[in-house]
Amino acid sequence: MSNRDELCMSDSSLPTVSTGGPGRANLNYSFGLPGGAYCLGTARTAVGRVLAQHGLGDMVELGVLATSELLGNAVLFTPDRGVSLTLRWRFGVLRLTVFDEHPDHVGGDEKRCRAHRRHALSTLQAVVDECGGVVGLAPAEKPLAGSKLWVVIPRVAGKRYAEL
Repeated sequence: MSNRDELCMSDSSLPTVSTGGPGRANLNYSFGLPGGAYCLGTARTAVGRVLAQHGLGDMVELGVLATSELLGNAVLFTPDRGVSLTLRWRFGVLRLTVFDEHPDHVGGDEKRCRAHRRHALSTLQAVVDECGGVVGLAPAEKPLAGSKLWVVIPRVAGKRYAEL
């Protein structure tokens, strides 16, 4: 065996990824989207399929709504700029996070803009509050620029949403 072969051998001490198929434990996806309203349908479809494949079919409707609202906000306030969407299941909750490339503001414009964006998320905020989740909006942390929008929803939220 050559040195190169030894270097390429798997190390049993490294963590492994389960190949048992999709489940909640391995729900961890990130999507880069080119921006523009046309990408919303693709994202909604992807999120719906991912949730269903990972055994969270009861959360599809609320997850798709949250995806649409978060990405719609990013596209509205940062048109024609790239966005990213992450979808994760951790600690019994679904976390959807969107990063956009919203430019910095000078003076008091930042607070007014954030208030305007928060108002644009008010429908999602009301639904998620009623279902027991959290919606957030904040500046992205360094070294990233732009904004971070997120929703955290527990499993029971899908059932509550169906009852609304």
